[in-house]
Amino acid sequence: MSRFLDPSPVDLAMVKVEQLAEHPDANATIGMVLHLSGAVPDLAGLREHLTARLDALPCLTHMLTGDGPSARWTPAVPDMGRHVLAQHISEGPAALEEAVRLRLREPWPQDAPTWRMVLLHGHVPDEFALLYLAHHAVQDGANIVTVMETLFGPQLRREEFSVLTRDVPSTARPSLRQVARSTVNLLRHARRHGLWQSAAHPLSSRRHLLWVQAPSDSLRTAARAGAAGTNDVYLSALTHAISQWARDAWPRAARAGLPVMVPVNLRTPDEVAAPGNRLFLMRIDLPGGPMTVARRLARTRALTPVLKSAGHKTVLRAAITRLPRRLLQSLVDVSTVPGRLTVCASNLVMRQRLHYGEAAVHRIDPVMFCPPGVPLAVVAMTYGDTTSVCFRIDTALPGADGLPERWRRALADLNATAPPVSGDTPASASRAPAGRVTPVVRSLVTWLAQRSTGAAARRR
Repeated sequence: MSRFLDPSPVDLAMVKVEQLAEHPDANATIGMVLHLSGAVPDLAGLREHLTARLDALPCLTHMLTGDGPSARWTPAVPDMGRHVLAQHISEGPAALEEAVRLRLREPWPQDAPTWRMVLLHGHVPDEFALLYLAHHAVQDGANIVTVMETLFGPQLRREEFSVLTRDVPSTARPSLRQVARSTVNLLRHARRHGLWQSAAHPLSSRRHLLWVQAPSDSLRTAARAGAAGTNDVYLSALTHAISQWARDAWPRAARAGLPVMVPVNLRTPDEVAAPGNRLFLMRIDLPGGPMTVARRLARTRALTPVLKSAGHKTVLRAAITRLPRRLLQSLVDVSTVPGRLTVCASNLVMRQRLHYGEAAVHRIDPVMFCPPGVPLAVVAMTYGDTTSVCFRIDTALPGADGLPERWRRALADLNATAPPVSGDTPASASRAPAGRVTPVVRSLVTWLAQRSTGAAARRR
């Protein structure tokens, strides 16, 4: 019997959204590009290096088999001849980006774990790249950070990996008061918005793949000036970029609120490198419309504490690990209907310095996926002195390939402005929830409340 949680409806949803894709650009593949300085290594040696570390990485040695209640994590021994490859590419960064685009379109085998690593070389003298890709059903972003730290970082205890939830024990139960607070938040963001449904520009499965880099210190400087966190800065610059683009290109997204789905990491130290997703896609309505980016940051920071709340994460953790399967499946289904899908924005930090032999990793570019029905998905990766942001954008959005540069300019503007006035809280933060509450959300709230009440009674 597997020692891991069974595949959840969240994992299975990653498979199903890919089946809806009309083009392989919308495949459910995520990953990272590690840029290393040094001589191109021997492929056989790289395969041996990975093989020696497989025992610590169950997400590399298990497959998702079956569907629905019969889905299981099935052990499988990777064939390094199939999983670890090498490719000589033409000179220049454009050749590297094109190689990544083509690899992202490759289908996954049905009889092997869904990951691969490709040694890419030839694009820059005395450098090479390691492209790591994985199916999102088996690995989430936090898991990929752990995989890279295990393969190319120092030896770590399980609680020392960069992307883990340390303030929510895997067995924690939410209090009734916290369930009530989280309920208000869930209800507020359960409504359809229809922002990205357009007869003139129907969404497609074709995607831009674009990166933009910025000094990590520029996010920290803007965060200190605005009494905010670096994630607040990242989200504010993204919302600013989208709002400016939308004024002419997509007016319905230029209004006061911009719904954004943010994955809340719920992976605990005892689940290091376990297969499957340990996240909850949480919607927050960020301040849209015309305003300065400094004012936007002030309003954003008032909305994001819930993303870091240990109490709220305890409720979300209970939702993905303890909800009856049928109810969790209904919750996933309701949240992925076209009228509710929207921008996705993730933020990762790699705290360990990575290397392979004598070659040091000097930059990491994340690789995001953007499923059908999602207009754009963005992920930021902070590693050392550089924060690299990957944009996957539906090509149906007119002129949206300029969003990365708009994000960079918004960040530059934040660093050039004075700190915003404190206490600027958006009215939407205190407004009572409007619109019809879905039966699924009502059932979720009732179930969590009953479980919390029962737990409290047992403690007494």
